[in-house]
Amino acid sequence: MDTLLKPLTKKTRLRPGTIIRRVGGGKDQQGGFLEYDDEKNYILINIIDMKKGSLVALEGVLKPQKDDTLSYYVSGFAGGPKADRAMKIVREWPLYRKNPRLQRQIENFVTITYVPEQIIEWSKNDTLSFLFVPIQERFRIGRFTERRNPERVCNEAFMLWLESLSSGNHITYLALILQQKHHVPRFYSAGTKPHEETAKLLMDEDFNFAPTHGGHIKAAGFEDGRKQFLVDAGSNYLGRGIKTPLHVSQAVAAGLKKVYPEFDFIPKEGRGAFGTEQSY
Repeated sequence: MDTLLKPLTKKTRLRPGTIIRRVGGGKDQQGGFLEYDDEKNYILINIIDMKKGSLVALEGVLKPQKDDTLSYYVSGFAGGPKADRAMKIVREWPLYRKNPRLQRQIENFVTITYVPEQIIEWSKNDTLSFLFVPIQERFRIGRFTERRNPERVCNEAFMLWLESLSSGNHITYLALILQQKHHVPRFYSAGTKPHEETAKLLMDEDFNFAPTHGGHIKAAGFEDGRKQFLVDAGSNYLGRGIKTPLHVSQAVAAGLKKVYPEFDFIPKEGRGAFGTEQSY
């Protein structure tokens, strides 16, 4: 495993998705790199305590300290036999099989949190708790199960999509947004699938809802340490496509802000968060 770790210095230019390891000050942690902030610190997601094998935080800023040793893994889930072997271990896990509606999100979590060689090594050493406990913590399954209403389950699943987007990448979404004072908006995504196909997938979910809006959300970087997204409501399936007026996407952005106040959402008219080259 040590051969997969390379020293991380100020001159190293990382690609989004690279797994960073930090050792120092009594800590041993790793997380998936998203972007640099304005001070060139590292924005990380899914930060794991590698001593305890537990989830520390969904997102955080790594500010290197004097005694820290920083490294990055020159491996990932971009393909290849080791990636397939590692994912097979995940897919054979009983809790993965028991939660079919979470399988896509679990796989997404794994690919942006670990490298394949770690999972393979833990499997050989009978220490797969370093993988399975953080998954249970993140999705509140297994021994971390709690009774949750469908509304909360739905929006926590969508939160994972927002966390995993790096600058310039986008997802399509469906939303239920009503003009009622106490209404909590709901959001759903299946990645970049067309809206009509996404709606069919939504029908199979326990938290199925009748969407009122659809469009695109694109990560636009960070400002003042806050992650920003461009938002449009330019679905042809549920709206007027490129002719969608700004006030519609403003309603969606307000709904997103209500559910995810830690992020900033910038509304765009038409299909302004994505482009006109594809018809959804």
